[in-house]
Amino acid sequence: MEEGEAAKFLERDFNQCFAQMRHYDSQFWNVFRFTFTAYIAILGTAIAMYRYSIEKNINLTQAVIFILGAGLVLGLLNYCLAIRNRVYYVLVCRYINEHRKLFLESKPLGFENISGMYVNPALPPYFNWQSWQSLLCYIIAGLNALPAALLIFYALDECSWQWGLTVSLGVITALIQIWLGIAYLKSREDKEGSEAVFGRK
Repeated sequence: MEEGEAAKFLERDFNQCFAQMRHYDSQFWNVFRFTFTAYIAILGTAIAMYRYSIEKNINLTQAVIFILGAGLVLGLLNYCLAIRNRVYYVLVCRYINEHRKLFLESKPLGFENISGMYVNPALPPYFNWQSWQSLLCYIIAGLNALPAALLIFYALDECSWQWGLTVSLGVITALIQIWLGIAYLKSREDKEGSEAVFGRK
């Protein structure tokens, strides 16, 4: 391939990857918004049914448990989707940094990148505890803990340890999700692109 054609390819590739990076970035908001909205509906329905069952003395426990269980499964899938999306996002960011590094190393037009715009193809890390994407994952994990805790609450109806176990197991559910997400993202760190995404080269 001629140098001119190669340069055009890299330019097109850089532009397309930037658009792809923005797409993955926006996906986090979409997953979060969907999860938050779904949980408002699910938890609202479950609580309303529970109150109605008490007022009318009708046993709707099974229906409430089904709704909460379905919500929990949906929330866990969304959490996995957000974690997986982070892998795609980081890989594309690193590729963009590699492009930028190649171009800026020759200092075109005397440009020295004094501002320090990203050129490190090893960054960003797959797991960064203070990134806003990680924060959204923490919130989704916390939201997932709500139906899990309520399921425990209904299962332990009238048990003397009901509230303590509900809160404790809800917190444990959130922490387990966060731990698994972090472990998965960190396991991607020493792998090349296709291996990090697909598990093989």
